[in-house]
Amino acid sequence: MSRDIVVRFGRRVRQIRNSKGISQTIYAERVGTDQATVSRIENGKQESCLKFIELLAMGLKTPLAELFKDL
Repeated sequence: MSRDIVVRFGRRVRQIRNSKGISQTIYAERVGTDQATVSRIENGKQESCLKFIELLAMGLKTPLAELFKDL
C-alpha cells in the first residue's frame, strides 16, 4: 500500500475530528483504542484494517465514504 494514501487518510480523519471539535482522547474512547493509536493514524504512521476504519467512522458519527472523500 502506498504510504501516501495512509498519510492522506490520516489527515482526513484529523480534519473531520477537528471540525467536530473532538479531542484525540475523547475520539479514542469512542473508538475503543488509546490516544496514541489515534495520533499514529492521523499522522500516517499506522495503517488501519477495514474493520477498524468502520469504527473510526462510527466514532466520528460520519458515513464511511466521508473518510475517503477527495483522497
